[in-house]
Amino acid sequence: MNNFLHIYIKPRKEISRETIEEKISLAIDWYRYDDGLYIVYTSSDVSKWQDRLLPLVKSEGRLFICELNILKRNGWFNKDLWAWIKKNNNNISPKKRPH
Repeated sequence: MNNFLHIYIKPRKEISRETIEEKISLAIDWYRYDDGLYIVYTSSDVSKWQDRLLPLVKSEGRLFICELNILKRNGWFNKDLWAWIKKNNNNISPKKRPH
């Protein structure tokens, strides 16, 4: 089942953003909204993402991954984020949408 995850990653010093985003690109789609902060739309679970990203972090970096309920949201952000959410929200099963 596809879902949204929130990922914070602070890699080891020698790891570039390009290297991180090569791994992040394994998602169906993703959006970077600040340095090291990503929303990913994926068919993989949190454990799979940890397996993918932890080698870029150990031992001096940081990694936090959690499921994200994109259906309950609010905020003030660039229009492109809202468009990205809307595009991917259309992929969510109607059973998971609020009534």
